[in-house]
This record gives sequence, structure tokens and C-alpha cells, in this order.
Amino acid sequence: MNHTIAKVRQRTAGTKYRKILSGETLYTLPTDFTGFVAYDPNHNLDEDSWFGIEKFSEQEYCLDILKKNFVSAEYNTKLKHDEVKNIDFIFTYQDSNVYCFQNVTRSQLKRRKYITVGDDFKFKPDSTDISINELPDAIYVKDKDTLHFKKLSSISGIFDGISILYREATKEETKGFLENKFISLQNDFSVDDVKQANRKRVALAIDKLNSYDASQKKAVFKCIKDYYPKLINKSGAFMVSNDDELKLLLYGIDQRFYTTPDGRERRIANSVIPITT
Repeated sequence: MNHTIAKVRQRTAGTKYRKILSGETLYTLPTDFTGFVAYDPNHNLDEDSWFGIEKFSEQEYCLDILKKNFVSAEYNTKLKHDEVKNIDFIFTYQDSNVYCFQNVTRSQLKRRKYITVGDDFKFKPDSTDISINELPDAIYVKDKDTLHFKKLSSISGIFDGISILYREATKEETKGFLENKFISLQNDFSVDDVKQANRKRVALAIDKLNSYDASQKKAVFKCIKDYYPKLINKSGAFMVSNDDELKLLLYGIDQRFYTTPDGRERRIANSVIPITT
């Protein structure tokens, strides 16, 4: 039987999970996860694709309830109305060892005025509803021990600590990167002007540069200069006067510039995935 459970915030000890429904199927599961993509913050998923984290039960951010078998009797405590405002997320256990998670934000739980549309229209002056998404934010397939999801930001409130997967460069790391001799800052551009997306790219660029030997660095920098000569000053350094120019440099370090096979068009790959054979 399918079960719908809510996780509630509470200050006292004791179970923090409450049963909401039994016997209802909230989500229609995807038919196939075989082509899932291992999580990579640089990869933009296709609409029908999912990220996947294998051996999920071995990760420090895995919930304890996923490390053991589901026993419905352990979730017999019913959710009370005065606990609804404290829901963090809901999950369903359905279709044989599959868990579906949906984040529930505080704004979603604010009491509102509604007109319900059914056999008859009814006005509800003070109502709280939980809207069920077409797809859950995360799906854990226990038999495969794999968590699937589309947006890491949507599940960071469910799996405490999972945000470590998209590490941003610290301010000190970003400042140190901008101080490299191959960069010439312009127009007072500084570490304080580097936005969140580029801080993630800076973290990756630092790792990339540390993995390159001297000849690789020379080849990478030459490629950037070939594609974006306007970034180069008289001394050969890359001029960075804004976040967009910094992004181009970071894309270059990640070797994302390419030319179509017939040589007609130069492009930037905003998403990459390694090809395995």
C-alpha cells in the first residue's frame, strides 16, 4: 500500500514523521532511469533526464529512514492540523521500495482565500493546501540505492548537507584566482563583483588549472586567445572588467570552446558531459 508521510519540525524529542494519507498514489513515476546522469554542477539536464547519486545510503547526507526497510507501523502517528505549518517536506512510499520526496516551503503553507472548483464552486476564506507537483523533487529507488533528482537546490532542504555537491569558491579562493598573473582586472572589477554562478566556475577552474601541466595550460590559454582575442591586453593577460568576461575566461579554462566539424561556426558549450566508450 502507498503511504504519504510528512516530516515536521519540532523542538521536543520523538518521532518527527507523521502519516497524512494511505492508499493514494500521488506521483506517476518515470518509466526508465537507466540513462541518468551522474550529478555534475556544470551539466544542464535535458527535459527528460535526471541526475543520479548511486550508493546513496552510504552518503552522509542520506536520511536515516532510507537506510532501513520501510515499516508502515512506524508511521502511525497522524499529522495534526496545528502541525501543518511546521512541515518541511513530504514523501511517499510507493510502488515497491520507491520513495518520492517533495519540498514544502513556508510560503506554500500560508493560509489563503480559495475558490474551489468541483461539482460546485465553494469559497474557503482561510485554507491551507499542499499542492502536489507533477513530478517529485527527488526519487529514491531503494533496490538500486540511487537518488534521482533534477535540481539540487530543490532538495537541499530535504537532505541536509547535500549542498556540498555544488561547492562555491570562497571569497579568499576567488580573490586568489583573480590575482593570477594571467588576469588583468579592469574598471575596478573585484572579488565582490563575482556572482554566485561564477564562484562555482572559479572553484572548478582552480581544480582544472591544478590538474593541467605546463603544456596543457599553454594550449588552453592559446585556445582562449584564439576564440576571444579581444580579452587580451598588450602584455598577453586576459582583461576582466565584468562578470561576463570572467565567465568567458572560466569557460575557456574548462575547454568549452569548439568549432563545428565543417568549420563554419564557433560555439561555447554551456553544458558538458564526458563521453565513455
